[in-house]
Amino acid sequence: MYKVLIADDETLDLEGMKTFIPWESLGMEIVGAVTNGFSACELIETQKIDVLVTDVNMPNMSGLELAKRVKERFHDVRIVFVSGYKDFQYVKEALSLQAYSYVLKPMNEDELIQSLERIRRDLDDARMREQAEHEVRQMLSGGARPAPSAAIDGKAADGIGKNGKLIQEMIGMMRSGLDQPLTLKEVADRFSFSPNYLGQIFKEATGQTFHEYLVALRMEKAGELLRDPKLRIYEVAYRVGYRYMPYFSKQFKETYRMTPLEFRNGQ
Repeated sequence: MYKVLIADDETLDLEGMKTFIPWESLGMEIVGAVTNGFSACELIETQKIDVLVTDVNMPNMSGLELAKRVKERFHDVRIVFVSGYKDFQYVKEALSLQAYSYVLKPMNEDELIQSLERIRRDLDDARMREQAEHEVRQMLSGGARPAPSAAIDGKAADGIGKNGKLIQEMIGMMRSGLDQPLTLKEVADRFSFSPNYLGQIFKEATGQTFHEYLVALRMEKAGELLRDPKLRIYEVAYRVGYRYMPYFSKQFKETYRMTPLEFRNGQ
């Protein structure tokens, strides 16, 4: 869950944002809801945040000043301003702080939700890029990718260097599509390459075919999900892209040398 800090000196607006925005379904949780900038600054001393939603006009410390201080501590924080002011100077300052949106009061909940949805997608993309970059760095250093098959062996470092960004983006797309029946052709179409060419450079860079790598990612994720006792095994299969349980069980056993149920019971 992404961490959200809300700051607004208007108690009704603050409570409204806490109550009427579907934070959980947005993949977010409120870690602080404060009525002034100083309280917000105290909170960020001990709590990392991903998103700041703040009123512009607050006593003693404005939302603009608060946003500057938060960005000094967390340079990649996403900011949404809410304000009763249409004054261009406020908007200009908000833009200078790279705010995602400037929502006018009285607030339109849908407008705020849409802004938060955009932020969540952006944070998801950033997280996937970081994961992909980490995996590529492991390859370049000759380390093995932490997948159940341990099939990444760091070979073809030159190929990774030349096509590093493309490989990162492919891995990010694979990770984000684990719940879908993703094919090499779909990925190739996305990047405007032929499937044969893309499959070749991917294998040169990773030591695995596209399919082998994707299966390893699915199985890695399945192992993580099976540790959650609330999820049924068929739900785990569905979340990692399998609609036919016998095939999921077969591939899982080939990877872990045990069935999904045996894996779960052994945790």
